Amino acid sequence: MLGKGLLKGMRITLRSFFCKKVTLQYPDEKLAMPARFRGGELELDHQKCIACGLCAMACPNRVIKLTTGANEQKKRCLTSYVYQSGLCLYCNYCIEACPTKAICWDKNYENARYFRKELDVDCLALSLERTAAGAAEEAAFTGKTATAEVEGAPGGRSAE
Repeated sequence: MLGKGLLKGMRITLRSFFCKKVTLQYPDEKLAMPARFRGGELELDHQKCIACGLCAMACPNRVIKLTTGANEQKKRCLTSYVYQSGLCLYCNYCIEACPTKAICWDKNYENARYFRKELDVDCLALSLERTAAGAAEEAAFTGKTATAEVEGAPGGRSAE
């Protein structure tokens, strides 16, 4: 029969025409990424990191550059943690190698930049910013300022 293929194609077209549309208005609405999404940039939790360097050693392209130092207690800590996202294969080896699960992928899939140097991400600085912002938000929530938590300090609360 000659029209059988045409009728099947029209049936599929009409069925999809009357289905609910799933279009997102991109700049205003963002697509929610699943939990197993591999991409974006590395998100470091500097408080969990023990500066072992296993993530940098596991990376096949050597895109993670970290330096360590010693703190007051003679304990090893991070001094810099730079991730070059332009060279990354998104293989997930660095995350699997981390013994404390201090690094993970963020869910941001918009990682286009104008210049190649902008693809280098200072993960330690971003982690410190997130921690400081979280502390400031917590202090604002409790009604105290972050700098005047000492009793009797100017601008702080005193026990009168």
